Amino acid sequence: MKGRVKSRRDAVSPFRNKLWDLFQEKATGMDGADVVSALKQAGEEIWAVGIDDTYSSMKHQDDEALGNAFDITWLTIVCIKLNEIKAGKKPHVRTKNKSKKVGR
Repeated sequence: MKGRVKSRRDAVSPFRNKLWDLFQEKATGMDGADVVSALKQAGEEIWAVGIDDTYSSMKHQDDEALGNAFDITWLTIVCIKLNEIKAGKKPHVRTKNKSKKVGR
């Protein structure tokens, strides 16, 4: 049974690694500040929809499969944000403090 579980984990890791390659491809040629903006936006989106809380509430955070799932979620959002920035969309910045207003 252990061998079967290990195989499942190994099947996900290559996909996660391909997403890292895609992230690198999407970021190539972009301004560093834009890449940082995409990373920040991804983190804010994960926070805004509660994915970080969901991950934190899991019992087996040290489990490789769970870590891979979180990485895949995060990398997917980052790649989407990079595409949006490349398309000329202005970054939407969320704040954790809802009462705080951002100047226009």
